[in-house]
Amino acid sequence: MANQVNKLAYVDSKLGVSLPGQQTTRVIYDSVNATAGQQFFEFFTNFAGKTEFQTNLTTNKLDSAESMVIKSIQIIMNSATSNLVDHLNLNIQVGNQTVIKDFDPSFNASSRGLSFDRLHSGFNSTTNLELRLLTDIVIPPQVNFKATLQLGNALVALNDDITIIFKGYGRIFSAGNSF
Repeated sequence: MANQVNKLAYVDSKLGVSLPGQQTTRVIYDSVNATAGQQFFEFFTNFAGKTEFQTNLTTNKLDSAESMVIKSIQIIMNSATSNLVDHLNLNIQVGNQTVIKDFDPSFNASSRGLSFDRLHSGFNSTTNLELRLLTDIVIPPQVNFKATLQLGNALVALNDDITIIFKGYGRIFSAGNSF
């Protein structure tokens, strides 16, 4: 079984990425500001007018010298009236492939039962959930990616924020000795 470093190197070599890169931990995030009653959210598709506190990307592709392995996904809801305990429907697409399809991560919110990863119990928060993936998801360089989240309730208020965060291992551009 390949570890995350080997998996990322394998995917990069298959795509012909031969540029030097610095290995690093990687966190990418995107927030969506809701309208009242909104139930469907799309992340990593619209970056216009967002601040560095709402997203740390400007496009839904990593640079040609960057790639990432997603190890965990965190979803945070900034709301006084809604929560993440009700059923959710999470989909993640990398390129034209759906790598997570119709997944309900709500069981990791609060103490509703066993966490999917069995590494920790669920948070005691109904507005913050995180799940560690048992299978690594690779985001190669220059490949579109996005996430969609559908809520099972319609209690989302105007200007509630929902943030999705991908955490893991990555490779970023490193000039090495060329400069």
